[in-house]
Amino acid sequence: MRRVVPISGRRDHRTRAWSRPSLSTIWTHGAKSELWHASKCQFERCLMGMVQALSGTFFSEMVRGGNWSRIAWTLMLLLAVVLPGRAEARTGSITLSVSGDEAMQEEIKTLLEKFEKDQPLIGDALGILQGAQAALGQVNTALRSRGFYDAKIAATVGGRPIDSAGALDAIDAQPESSNVSFTFDIATGPRYRIGSLTVSPTGSQASLPGIDRSELGIGPGDPADAAAILAAQQKLLEELRKQGYALASVTRQVVVNHATQQASVAFEAETGPPAKMGRVTFTGTKEVDTDWLQRRVPFSEGETYSPDKIGALRGKLTSLGVFNSVSIKPAKELNAQGELPLEVAVTDRPPRTIGFGVSYETKLGFAINGYWSHRNLFGQAESLKLSAELNHIGEGQAILDTGFAFRIAFRKPDWWLSGQDARFDSATLREVLDAYTRNAITARAGLDRVFSPKWKASGSLAAEFSNITRNGITMDYQLVGLPISVLYDGANDELNPTRGYRVDVDVTPWVYSRDFFTVMRLTGRGYFDLGEPGRSVLATRASIGTEPAVSIGGIPPDKLFYAGGGGSVRGFAYQTAGPLDNFNNPLGGASVFEASVEFRQRFGESFGAVAFVDTGSAYPWFFPDFSMYAPRVGAGVGVRYYTDFGPVRLDVGFPINKRPSDAPFGVYVSLGQAF
Repeated sequence: MRRVVPISGRRDHRTRAWSRPSLSTIWTHGAKSELWHASKCQFERCLMGMVQALSGTFFSEMVRGGNWSRIAWTLMLLLAVVLPGRAEARTGSITLSVSGDEAMQEEIKTLLEKFEKDQPLIGDALGILQGAQAALGQVNTALRSRGFYDAKIAATVGGRPIDSAGALDAIDAQPESSNVSFTFDIATGPRYRIGSLTVSPTGSQASLPGIDRSELGIGPGDPADAAAILAAQQKLLEELRKQGYALASVTRQVVVNHATQQASVAFEAETGPPAKMGRVTFTGTKEVDTDWLQRRVPFSEGETYSPDKIGALRGKLTSLGVFNSVSIKPAKELNAQGELPLEVAVTDRPPRTIGFGVSYETKLGFAINGYWSHRNLFGQAESLKLSAELNHIGEGQAILDTGFAFRIAFRKPDWWLSGQDARFDSATLREVLDAYTRNAITARAGLDRVFSPKWKASGSLAAEFSNITRNGITMDYQLVGLPISVLYDGANDELNPTRGYRVDVDVTPWVYSRDFFTVMRLTGRGYFDLGEPGRSVLATRASIGTEPAVSIGGIPPDKLFYAGGGGSVRGFAYQTAGPLDNFNNPLGGASVFEASVEFRQRFGESFGAVAFVDTGSAYPWFFPDFSMYAPRVGAGVGVRYYTDFGPVRLDVGFPINKRPSDAPFGVYVSLGQAF
């Protein structure tokens, strides 16, 4: 809120006289009370008046004097304009007393605390009085919106009502150095209730058919809460549109009866004719083939209208990653066929992107990575990404102890069929781990298929050529595999889910010259929103894996299961939450079990904290055997910094059932939630 005081003059409320202010006073009020913006025109007029008043003397001296005289007069004029005078700001505060409804007491207290933080009562007498009056207006609005129509408020300053003519005199009577105290004495009174609720067609008393009133969220006897009534109106409109009435509109009428302390709520709905999905036109893009975009439209012309189909269209376009914005504007009326045309306005993203990242994990050390990507290679959202990474930095004693990876990834959306992406990726890498050192070349080509917003699957053909050293023994492996995965995604967000669940199954048969084995894993994740949406979240994860084979000795070391690390059991170093050899190096296993519980609490817009407990271990047999040894358990805390591209996390984990070889804690820094 901006507090505006007259600049043309200053009123003395004791003498009721106006006095012309000095320019320095005007400047001070402009800076302190934001009058530079609010009264710019008045400021300029006043400034011009002073310039005109000085112009005669100024120019006459300029003519009579020499260069030094001209410079001196110029400096005097600039100082008169720029230098501020004595500040005349006063401060005020609000003293609150509330009786009645306890929940409303807390709401008013919070409202005023926020008001005084965002719009502090600072300025001259009129400015702080207007600020207090604005605060009173917000309190009145809050009370009525919650159904407290009989609330009593006594707002005073110096014993006088703040909306009376004597309020300014009461402020001026106090020393300018003192803090002006405004007293708000509030009695909430009873809360009005909804007496009746009707839903009818426009101009009719009959009830609107096909509407389940229990889904509206309000009913007779509920508090007459304005927010709940507005939400019910929106839910009614959404339900009508789900029934195919694309052009439906809903009006409301709320009549308050002070005698009965009840409110009558009436919704009138204008449904209009049932609609069908119409033609989609694209505008705004200069880089993407609009004929190809037509193939992304997830419905046909003439289908029954549904807002879910519009949501699906938006998702199909935003998932391409080539647009900064996607705006879908339905037509204002149906065409002759009863169809609703849609205009989709998009804006192109820059096609090329470069980026880098840094991560850290105890035992693995630091890792740095960078990438270059093109997201629209041939005009149909084909993406190409080249990336490089250095890892295990600072953990070894020689440069050969540093790992690296160079990768190339290509994706072609809608290959052959809509919703089916072709992809190819290849990598040259070196992994330096306590369990083994691996040099490898990998390649994979396959398809990703989206069956519905929740069901996705992928399959590919993979080949790997690797050289693995373990315990001083080096072996070569040439493998061919068929990775297959199925995902059910019922979570509400890909990077930072707060509710819903996910279940994914991964199965990869591998064959090479010495053996045949299959890697299978089932993982489930659940997210529970405990309070205000997205603020307090309980996240859970459980995973079990097995590798049927002739013998565990025939499975390459890099294909065994391991537990421990930032995405597994925090508190234990990467791959170490399982069996170890005599030198405390991870052995891996033919099966694995992991489970995690994490509480996530968000603070403000950008920060959050977590507390977690992880458990899990790898086992030498083809199914976890807890009787052999109990899973490792780690617990800890972490912080989150939320960005547009996902949360940045820092976790510190502590091993609960620590072994002598385990570190006392582990630190994990990366992008994205742990699961």
